[in-house]
Amino acid sequence: MLIRGADLNIRQRALVLNAFSYRWTHENPSRKSVWSRVRSGTPRIPLQTDDQWLREHAFHFVRDGSRLSARHRFCEPHFPADS
Repeated sequence: MLIRGADLNIRQRALVLNAFSYRWTHENPSRKSVWSRVRSGTPRIPLQTDDQWLREHAFHFVRDGSRLSARHRFCEPHFPADS
């Protein structure tokens, strides 16, 4: 099931933030170590906060919402979850 980032509970939010280490946000503790290994350099988009990033994305969870779906290793824009 697809859940908007703005609708995540505290546990789901922690799961998402731990799973997506490539997010380009101020609060991401692994941002520098992850992006320093990318040969093409850092993204040329402005940094945003984790709250902004979560509001703009939706995430695939198993039916009961207890964990991220293993079949989906990516996030979606938030608008498909609105319908």
